[in-house]
Amino acid sequence: MKKLLLICILLLLSGCVDKEILDDINIEVGVGYDLAEDPKDKYRGTVLFQEFQPDKSVINRTFSGNGKLRQDLIIDVTKQSSEPVVTGGLKVAVFGSDISKHGIYDLIDSFQRDPSIGARVFVVTSEDKAEDVMKGEYGTRGNSTYIYNLIQHNIEHRDIPETNLHIVSRDYYEKGRDTFLPRIKKIADDKVEIVGISLFDKDKEVDILPIKDLFFFKLLVDKYSEGNFDIKLDKGNLAAIKSISSKHKIKITDNRASIRINIEGIIREYTGNKLEKSVVDDVEKKLETKVERECLKLLKRFQELEIDPVGLGQIKKTQHRNFDYKKWEDDYKTLEFDVKCKVNIEETGIIE
Repeated sequence: MKKLLLICILLLLSGCVDKEILDDINIEVGVGYDLAEDPKDKYRGTVLFQEFQPDKSVINRTFSGNGKLRQDLIIDVTKQSSEPVVTGGLKVAVFGSDISKHGIYDLIDSFQRDPSIGARVFVVTSEDKAEDVMKGEYGTRGNSTYIYNLIQHNIEHRDIPETNLHIVSRDYYEKGRDTFLPRIKKIADDKVEIVGISLFDKDKEVDILPIKDLFFFKLLVDKYSEGNFDIKLDKGNLAAIKSISSKHKIKITDNRASIRINIEGIIREYTGNKLEKSVVDDVEKKLETKVERECLKLLKRFQELEIDPVGLGQIKKTQHRNFDYKKWEDDYKTLEFDVKCKVNIEETGIIE
């Protein structure tokens, strides 16, 4: 009897749920934000939808609108859409260069407050208008999947530190750490590439790290499980180090941050005639020297900008009781850095 009653209740409740058929709704999979040209509005947003065809191809469709709030944009887009707009499929959010400098907090906060938006959404900045990025035609699986996969595989195999909406929100609200976001550029109607990292002070972009600095930046803020780096040796020879794994350890005393970086890798390519042990030792030494020099330059650059994307303030808070953040803001300006790197080349293939 109890089972029968439970089944009846479930049937009644299921009848109260709104049904949404995928073919009858527009699912937001990407969104781009720029500053609105009209002073009465704050944002210009471009929402990306994808239509899946019977032959498995994808049609990208975009709608743009203006408003002072993200909800204004959704309302504006809904007026243009022949089907209801649903936000639960969002994969990527792109901020144009103008709005990145102006401030992105309001929009990040609105994402966090929307229960239909997952924490694994990728948030990126763009050198172009976000509207232009949304209106490209990238790959065969749709624009949002293309940009999402671009960021994902560069996190797993290249030089982008781990990032998503959850991490961005954590870094913003956490004292002693500043936000950073991958930066992309539309290089053709069918291509987008990663061009650097945007560095933020609170929610405003204040600097951009170029591609050449990303390897060293990731060594400081994240760890490698698989990476690549080329070293220039004597006589113009090059050695390509593959399958790089790394980890770092940071200890902060009153006026010094000691950073220890360990790198392991394999030499997969060498342009010289013979890969001897002396060459391997030279590769290790030169990479150690370069990592120490470049990481130190980055740390001093962050210090001059009074930003802390490495999270040294947060690290010190975990290592010292009675942490005073106001005092740390002053201490950080004169903090000294000591960077030491140890490289171990585990394999070199066939050595003659």
